[in-house]
Amino acid sequence: MGQRSLYYWAKLYHSTLRRGEDYAHLRRTISINLLGYTYLPLKGFHHMYGLYDETGEHRLTEDLEIHFLELPKVTRTDIRRMRTLDKWMAFIGNKLSNEEMEEIAMSEAAINMAWDRIETFMRDAGRRRKYEQREKYEHDYVSDMNGSRREGLAEGLAEGLAKGRAEGRAEGRAESARSTASALIALGKLSIEQIAAATQLSIEEVERLADMKMTSL
Repeated sequence: MGQRSLYYWAKLYHSTLRRGEDYAHLRRTISINLLGYTYLPLKGFHHMYGLYDETGEHRLTEDLEIHFLELPKVTRTDIRRMRTLDKWMAFIGNKLSNEEMEEIAMSEAAINMAWDRIETFMRDAGRRRKYEQREKYEHDYVSDMNGSRREGLAEGLAEGLAKGRAEGRAEGRAESARSTASALIALGKLSIEQIAAATQLSIEEVERLADMKMTSL
């Protein structure tokens, strides 16, 4: 996973420089890996990697930044002590009771919107059947691969970020994209344009989600 993430980061970083341009035009590139399994031998669900000297005292450049968010490491905690990112990880990882979900939704407008859309989606019998069929396919696929790891909900900005569970759910793709965009906005590391490119939402839609986030603060 480390090499794969670095490879996709490198492709995206390379794409920021146009032919004939000076290296000074290379743009800071951030890769975010949202994983549905435990990958790193470290505590905590969020870890960032960059380019440092062997003592860890000097960072060569801020252009390289790779984040790993591991859903299995999300722990239940007092909602009142949760940061915005903690709330999103608990929401995405299905770590909340209905009562806790309501409490978080009241404190985060973007999460409230995502929750409403999911409930609407699940009330639609036709869409729910498609969702359940896709879930069954994914479970069967994992079993057939003898327990091979499924690569989380998304695998870096370079390949679209929203692969994994969201892939193939045509009816629910817009809701998943908005939820992913809101999580990236909460992380505070990407520009509006980068989030729009990663989630395939319009810049206007991402700006609207960002405005909602600012309003809820």
